[in-house]
Amino acid sequence: MTSTVLITGANRGVGLAFAQKYAADGWRVIATARDPAGAGELVDLVCAHPTRVRLEKLDLENFAEIDSLAASFAGQPIDVLLANGALTGGPADTFGQTDYDHWARAFRINTMAQLRLAEAFAPHVVASARKVMFFVSSRKGARVFGGVVGYMSSKAALNFVVFHVAHALKDKGVIAVATHPGHVATRAANHRGALTPEQSADALMKIIARLTPTDTAKFFDPDGSELQLITRQMNPNAFGAMSAADNATLSNELAAGHKLGTKR
Repeated sequence: MTSTVLITGANRGVGLAFAQKYAADGWRVIATARDPAGAGELVDLVCAHPTRVRLEKLDLENFAEIDSLAASFAGQPIDVLLANGALTGGPADTFGQTDYDHWARAFRINTMAQLRLAEAFAPHVVASARKVMFFVSSRKGARVFGGVVGYMSSKAALNFVVFHVAHALKDKGVIAVATHPGHVATRAANHRGALTPEQSADALMKIIARLTPTDTAKFFDPDGSELQLITRQMNPNAFGAMSAADNATLSNELAAGHKLGTKR
């Protein structure tokens, strides 16, 4: 059976390279772009592989579009949900000159939309043979650096989202991981970088190909080595820490879907 990959942000850079390489490898490719009419190279790819590549409109900032796209593929297994689309570039956001509107967009697209993707497409991934959710994050989420606070904080938060998704779907066999793509020479990086988009995509595809259920909740460098996904500051013996009994109660409440913080 032909495997299927859904790639967000597939109109340029690493996303386009993913689409081209998966199509060449014989996969069924669902390639999304915010503006399909302006995605000339994706259109060319569809023309070259009309039975395997499908171009779909998806603006990650519009959650209704995410839900609608998922509904349009109801019953279709998706082996790899490749969450590559992101808001990159933008203002430097140095201290005292932070663009808060841009920061809000960065969180909506780079963090919140990624969870919405996972929730909307979970049935499709669970129904597949490979069951992979692969999120393109960034080392910059952990970098101590002045400026670019919107992008960096949104990627740090994305890593927590991936951890959350991995544990929420672990019992269903889903493998949810994050990756750093490397310093890639894309438009957002002013075409400066250590890797070309093609080299980055090739390295990340090798990681995807060898993922197993034991890899869920991991964070990878493009060479396949592991990074720390989140800092687990949960020492049960720390002063003022939640007791084991209260922690177990909270876990049970979360599992049962109880709402928190509603008591007066």
